[in-house]
Amino acid sequence: MAHFLGFDHIDTRVRDLAHAEPFYDRLMPELGLRVKRHSYVDAAGDWHELAAGQRHNVVEYYEEPAPGRATFFIGFIEDPGMKPSKTRIAFRAESPDKLARWAEFLREIGARNIEPSVNMTEYPAVFFEDPVGTMLEVVARVPRDRASQ
Repeated sequence: MAHFLGFDHIDTRVRDLAHAEPFYDRLMPELGLRVKRHSYVDAAGDWHELAAGQRHNVVEYYEEPAPGRATFFIGFIEDPGMKPSKTRIAFRAESPDKLARWAEFLREIGARNIEPSVNMTEYPAVFFEDPVGTMLEVVARVPRDRASQ
């Protein structure tokens, strides 16, 4: 059996990329994903590099490349028929005391429905939505001794 190495990337759908992209242009660098690429996916689902003047419908945010390591990225694909689901992407915060700063930052960049966890001691998190309704969160779980779980 293979050892789980973590996630390679996340692709998520957004109903209106033009409306969501400025939000992600501010959020992703704060999460360490500072390299941005645009792509185009056609109706058959085939990916293409952008031709001159072609409108993009995919934006991907990458972490800085590091020698000998695959680069993690998060991609947002425009899908006008997409209806936000209850699936939530959670990003890790450094510590619980940083969550108030995250909530303020999220307000500044246009997040919607920003709410703290109902139990910040057990699950310190801030839940929110992007401008087009995709559900997200920033969580700062404190590591526990696995034997005590």
